[in-house]
Amino acid sequence: MLLAAIACAAFLSTLTGGLLALKLRDKLHLILGFSAGAVLGVAFFDLLPEAIDFSARAGSTAAAGTLLRWTAVGFLAYLILDRSLLLHGRPATARGSVGASILCVHSLLDGVAIGVAFQASRPVGVVVAIAVLTHDFSDGVNTMNIVIKNRGERRTALHWLIADALAPSLGIAATLAFVLPAPMLGYLLALFAGFFLFIGASDLLPESFHAHPKFLTTAMTVVGAAVLYLAVNLAAHAAEVAGVDVPERTTQGTTTLVLNGAGKRERFIFDVYVAALYLPQREASAAAVVAAPEPKRLTLRLLRDLSAEQLSNALREGIGLNRTPEELRALTPQIDALIATMNALGSARKGALLTIDFFADGTTRVAQDGKSTGPPIAGADFQRALLDVWLGAKPVQADLKNALMGTSANP
Repeated sequence: MLLAAIACAAFLSTLTGGLLALKLRDKLHLILGFSAGAVLGVAFFDLLPEAIDFSARAGSTAAAGTLLRWTAVGFLAYLILDRSLLLHGRPATARGSVGASILCVHSLLDGVAIGVAFQASRPVGVVVAIAVLTHDFSDGVNTMNIVIKNRGERRTALHWLIADALAPSLGIAATLAFVLPAPMLGYLLALFAGFFLFIGASDLLPESFHAHPKFLTTAMTVVGAAVLYLAVNLAAHAAEVAGVDVPERTTQGTTTLVLNGAGKRERFIFDVYVAALYLPQREASAAAVVAAPEPKRLTLRLLRDLSAEQLSNALREGIGLNRTPEELRALTPQIDALIATMNALGSARKGALLTIDFFADGTTRVAQDGKSTGPPIAGADFQRALLDVWLGAKPVQADLKNALMGTSANP
């Protein structure tokens, strides 16, 4: 739903920029100046630091220098794409149409950048989306200007504007068809940083500065960069539920897991805990999460004191909601082991962090505040039964299930 909303916003942003270009023409320098600062800001304040950090967390051996070389590749690749607009000897109208088509490719890559950024994490996706939306406005302006400037008809310019407005949505949709491995995301974020640096430094900045008041244009560029800096910091703390900070990533052994969603468990009028689900990559289907034989982690940050009996009863009840009596009997050894683990905790105080790790080999381990409380419990069937407590057809709390899957807010 969030990606669909961003796709619609990108369409409207591009369309608005193009339509305003018809009326205001050469008076959009302040907006272009702001866009330049925003696009440069997302490269310097978000994509480059995130590429380095993400590669390190994913266990990649890529050094910062290697990632910066990927940034240089992105910058030069966009340079080649941009210079392809210079088609000497072609009629002016042909230059306008080819120029508009290249801008559409730019916008398509912008959409891919959004989709890939969301694969890395939601805060990265949000920041990249903000930058792309400002850039799409100027893309709309440039699409109209490049066609009309090259003696193209108004109707032709409008057709290209609509194509350019649709391109980011197509790019976003394309990323739904594939999931990149975690180490590759760091390289790709660095590559997109090079794209954004070229767009800001070689396209938007010169266009905004050309023959316009220097102070106001420069001031708007600084403001654009400052706004993106604030957006990066706000997005970094966006994952907060019931006053509890929820990390965007966690590590299970050598595997980096990303936050899929988080929400608050309530019972009657009491707040019980904040749950957070971590996966190798984001997933919108609860059934797919439960069925996938891949590492997962569920964390429970307690919002009140709980006894071992309360914890045991809650888990036993949740498992029973989604299993037949026959299935429960088959799982009796694992359920007894889980109850023994909970009893070993004694009581868990408010603020304690319970971690349930689901390993790819089918074993499950429970820890409190980073310390294991019992031996691993074997059985992929048990893993699925335990996950169904929160993600099954009859979860303990429906809106918490939605929050863990990232499909609704649960403050």
